[in-house]
Amino acid sequence: MSAEALSKLSLGETMVTTRAGAARAQTAPPQHSHSQSSSSSPDLPSSPSPSGPLSSIEVVSPTPSLIEAASGLKYDVSTLDTDVRRRAKRGLMDDHAIKMKYCRISDDDRHQYLFYIDDEITVAIGGRYTVPRCTCGANEGGTACKHIFWMLDQLTSGAPDNIKTQTLQLTVDGASVQNMEPANMIDKMRLDRVAEGLDWVLHDGPIPDDDEIEDDIAEMLSVFDPDDALPAEFKSPESPFLSEEARKFREFKDLFIMYATDNLGLLNRLQMVIDPAFQTEAFFKKINFRIGRAFKALEEYMAHGPTAALSEAYDVVTCADKLRDLAQAIGAYYHQQVDSEDVATRAAAALISILDGVTSRNFDAYANITWDGIPPENPEQMNLFEALIGADTDGDNLFVLDTLKSLPHDDFLRNHWGNLSSISERLSPQWTPQPYWEAFRAIMTESRKRAASESRGSSAKRPIH
Repeated sequence: MSAEALSKLSLGETMVTTRAGAARAQTAPPQHSHSQSSSSSPDLPSSPSPSGPLSSIEVVSPTPSLIEAASGLKYDVSTLDTDVRRRAKRGLMDDHAIKMKYCRISDDDRHQYLFYIDDEITVAIGGRYTVPRCTCGANEGGTACKHIFWMLDQLTSGAPDNIKTQTLQLTVDGASVQNMEPANMIDKMRLDRVAEGLDWVLHDGPIPDDDEIEDDIAEMLSVFDPDDALPAEFKSPESPFLSEEARKFREFKDLFIMYATDNLGLLNRLQMVIDPAFQTEAFFKKINFRIGRAFKALEEYMAHGPTAALSEAYDVVTCADKLRDLAQAIGAYYHQQVDSEDVATRAAAALISILDGVTSRNFDAYANITWDGIPPENPEQMNLFEALIGADTDGDNLFVLDTLKSLPHDDFLRNHWGNLSSISERLSPQWTPQPYWEAFRAIMTESRKRAASESRGSSAKRPIH
């Protein structure tokens, strides 16, 4: 077979992984030899391949110069000496424990490909390396190690069937298969398609430092926290009030981080499972639950008092603190992912829900209590609106609006115009601080102008009073 034929390597319908090759080997009739060969050494027990439950049959050729790999490909190793032939056998056949952690393109050379093999082994192909290099050290002196032979077989398994039925020529140093360099194979097939076809993890971008890995994993695993902690809470030092389940889950997080720090493939697979869309959905599910719980707890407190409450109960000050924290958490989450339209839409809905609830409670919460107690005299302690909006007379911290005004205003019109109009009616300049009222009016005015340009001929919107 010529180099030109091998250069037609493809990862299309003809792609064959080691798992597929092994399946064919299992169904093929076994071949027998009447004599022991150096290609079937008894001191190398067969073990399952890390890519799946393989049990391929080691085919013994009539001549020891022929090796059939676990992928089903045949290789001519007649030009290799005994030691190199033994290495080739270990790398090509199914009697090794080699598996791929992840692969990536070098930061310094886009034509150099790095393959991180388990047991802290890295094979570098292409770029400044004219022959593959392995960090195991066994390929010093110009002879390829089992990891390099294994890599060559994995890459060659992407060849069309008419090529794989032939016997392929290997070189001693692992620089080529049938005069085709492995780096050229990858160039033609593209590393992303190679990784996809062989079910390898492709890490895109530079290697993150340990702190970045820890932060990223904590962010993802927080979606499953037994106590429904938000990402920032999950990353903070342990609280003495954690449930036993939450404490154990944090121990699991630390264990996972320890392994993922050494294996970026594990991190990348976790990112594929817990993708950004799933994280966003989980975050706002927790946020919306907490919003409803805060308002319900305030009502419970006013209905039964601090001692006779049937469930969680908050006074006005506590409820205000909870809602303020939630608004800040929403803002922080949005600004971390400002380019996400889904996050912006969900953030707007949650913030408007908070603002709707607060503006609906612009009254003395203690006015109709039936339980014994001395109501507070400070308006900020008995009126939720005053605690969160009315007390901010200088406009330094505009509750909810600081984040709301940074969101795409078009979403407000399409999805929340009714609620915003009702909120506008409650935010009378008579009791709303001027900076807050002007900031809210600016948001609504811009939204209404855009509405007019987008919905000509529609019914008139309710004016802002």
